[in-house]
Amino acid sequence: MKKANNSFDEIMKWVLSAETIALAGHTNPDGDAIGACLALGGALEKAGKQVQVILEKYADKYQLIPNGHLVCAAEDARLPELFLALDCGDEGRLGDAAEIFQKAAKKINIDHHESNTCFGELNYVAAQASSTSEIIFRMLEGRLPMTAAEAAGLYAGLIYDTGGFRHSSTSPETMQIAGALMGYGIPFTEIYNRFFDSRSFSELKLMGRALSNAELLFGGEVVCSQITAAEIAELGGSSKELDAIINYLKGVLGAKVACFFYEKTETDVKGSFRGNDGYDVCALAQKFGGGGHVKAAGCTISAPIAKAKEMVLAEVEKML
Repeated sequence: MKKANNSFDEIMKWVLSAETIALAGHTNPDGDAIGACLALGGALEKAGKQVQVILEKYADKYQLIPNGHLVCAAEDARLPELFLALDCGDEGRLGDAAEIFQKAAKKINIDHHESNTCFGELNYVAAQASSTSEIIFRMLEGRLPMTAAEAAGLYAGLIYDTGGFRHSSTSPETMQIAGALMGYGIPFTEIYNRFFDSRSFSELKLMGRALSNAELLFGGEVVCSQITAAEIAELGGSSKELDAIINYLKGVLGAKVACFFYEKTETDVKGSFRGNDGYDVCALAQKFGGGGHVKAAGCTISAPIAKAKEMVLAEVEKML
């Protein structure tokens, strides 16, 4: 049985009593992990705290999120009094920052993934929230002041994880929060365009190759694609430019489940999954040590890409 959530007041009591604070998101951070970390980090810095935001190098499109001066690599981080893990389903998703998390005197876990293991000493997990950024807004509201910089970070996280307010996780509260953030005078159009309507030439080429590799399986109920490390290198791209591909695959008419695989290393393959109503891809990902949401999940599999794909599709077939 999962632990019950701690209250925002309990969490903020720990936060406000600490002088040195580290925040980190998951490996290969996305718009929500980056936005939530940099927004909360910026608010805490303005409150007089010594703040480090531990994030892996992220895609150029996220550089417009303010408070990037707080970012440091795990190997350069100092041991903090308090560590906040944001948007991480489990401790392992912290990557190289996990060792620092383990050594910190106090540990807090804040997330919106249904598969979260409640690995903090204090935990706040809201699977119904559209994003971790939505949770951070609710936690900061009335407790710590925000500027346009923090509001822009939270808005970035909000629109990233809702797919520009298109995903079913978008709620009336999500839209109310978006409106409140826009009230800070943030460049909301620029953020949206950078995330969804702009891409590097290499990202465009990678998307073209992945879509060319796509195939319909099981009578058209599953759409699947993959891209190898050799193909990524050939096209002059990087794995950080692949996150939009799964969302194109899931739009194929008639497909119930979408799968996308890419080689992280010679031995590790990342799988991303999307499911329509009634198709729980979080349960699918958990069979391979991953997790996420009912309709959007992922995992890393230690196997050659052809074998990883075969293993996953064998489980997908059982879902149909």
